[in-house]
Amino acid sequence: SMTTGACGALRHLAMLCAVTLVALAALAQTAAAQGPDLPRKDRLGILYSNQVIFDRKGEPLVSVRVTEAQSKVKLRSKGRLTLLPGADDGSRVLGPAGAEWTITIEDSKPGTVRWWVVAERLPAGDVSRAAARRTHWAEAGHEVTMFESGALIGLAGETLDTRLLTIGIDPRPTKAEAEAHAATLEGVLGEVLDEPVTRPSGWLVAKETRTQVEVRARDLLWVSPENDARIELPDMEWGHGTPKRGRETRTYQGDVYVAVGNDGQLAAVNLLSAERLLQGVVPSELYPSAPVEALKVQAVAARGQLLAKVGTRHRADPYLLCAETHCQAYRGDTKANPRTDQAVQATRGELLFDDEGLVDTVYSSSCGGHTEAYDVFWGGPPRPALPGVHDAGDGADTSPVTDPAAFIAAAPKAWCSHNAGLYRWEKTITGAFVSKAVAEQAQAQAAATGKPLARPGDIHTIEVLRRGVSGRALDVAYVGAGGRVVVEGEYKNRTLLNRLRSGLWVVERRGGAATGEPGQWVFRGGGFGHGVGMCQHGAIGQADAGRDHETILKHYYRGSSLRRAW
Repeated sequence: SMTTGACGALRHLAMLCAVTLVALAALAQTAAAQGPDLPRKDRLGILYSNQVIFDRKGEPLVSVRVTEAQSKVKLRSKGRLTLLPGADDGSRVLGPAGAEWTITIEDSKPGTVRWWVVAERLPAGDVSRAAARRTHWAEAGHEVTMFESGALIGLAGETLDTRLLTIGIDPRPTKAEAEAHAATLEGVLGEVLDEPVTRPSGWLVAKETRTQVEVRARDLLWVSPENDARIELPDMEWGHGTPKRGRETRTYQGDVYVAVGNDGQLAAVNLLSAERLLQGVVPSELYPSAPVEALKVQAVAARGQLLAKVGTRHRADPYLLCAETHCQAYRGDTKANPRTDQAVQATRGELLFDDEGLVDTVYSSSCGGHTEAYDVFWGGPPRPALPGVHDAGDGADTSPVTDPAAFIAAAPKAWCSHNAGLYRWEKTITGAFVSKAVAEQAQAQAAATGKPLARPGDIHTIEVLRRGVSGRALDVAYVGAGGRVVVEGEYKNRTLLNRLRSGLWVVERRGGAATGEPGQWVFRGGGFGHGVGMCQHGAIGQADAGRDHETILKHYYRGSSLRRAW
């Protein structure tokens, strides 16, 4: 983070960052000739930064956490594994072929963070306005800091600048306290952001199963396969801390390193090139049986998402991204498929750009006939490439859905309408379920804000207060005899309403007295997911109609152009 007095140096820092990236790329190419691609010296410091380095082919290297919060991690490979304690060139352990290593942790200490309320976000180049806004918040009596998120990535012929300046105010020791404080403030974005204060530490102990050879490393243990072999993590826990979690044996290309996570437990991270990573991401995001042009669309969109998220997530962690939907679903080689591999290879280095730079190529499963505007859904200034379009014709129709009930009932033909079960759906929820869910939400809001607990009682009315350009319900009031509870956010409302498929819905009562709780609420809706950006089923529909991947991309990301960055 940058202290309040550092804003004037931003342009100079940006220049230094660009020079650093060039130097890191050269170091990576040198190290690649001798073994793994990432430079060994001060490796842990690089892993905690938002710096992007490159492999010998000029492709960005990406670190993806594949499992976390573990007391032990197992690694094995058919070939030989080289272990580098602390990732130090001076210490290498070459294991036998077929060895299995079990890594545990001793004397661990978790890291510490503090949480800031996000007041504003501004483009990194708008230094004078950032300074003025920092002064505004300081004069209003707040403790202020400024963070730079995103990354400045120098590529052949392109400079990818995804950086934003975030003004943070009033730090708190926990996320819950920061969120509660944010709820009491006017004019802030309402988000919170973590700032690392101290790094976690501990001794990693790796023991080989057959020989019982033991290797000890402080804070970080790097594992590199021989001759580009795969590294296997048997019975690995995935999705820790998410609604969808499980255990599975997964294999990974590239290197794997084990580090101490911020919780003081083990995290395993896969480091590989962006293109190799996409070979694991694309089949996790779209059916490998989809038309080839739709798979190419998915490859380009996923590539853009990787770079757009670098430096914006996991600030307190020794990696850039996670393997869950929070960043991008990634299962290593588990779902590898020749068709998706070919789609990635055919679009190698392709990204979408517009007049503002790299397009944030977000996507969802099915838009239900109209995509949503980026700024309406996630805030911030309008994104010219993502205004929300009707999923029909060439995507030039950006007019909003003004009558969601009629739009849902008419179900006009759209590129994504071929999947009827996702295009239009109906879900029935009991009145008792909604009343209970709203009561729990009211308790959570009271705990977070410190305001008196709302007690609406049995819910008799569900009123949509605000909708997006696609007709998606964003803010909703739930009304009972004792008052009303307002829930803001499309996803929060979908979750409260027993996980509706999307926010594009209308509702009607069924049974019960007019001023009392109904027996049932009947929701009729369309689409699956947030609906912003590329509609995956719409891409399939366009590919089936003979459209190429560039045409499909321009349909969803207006005014964009396709360029090869590496």
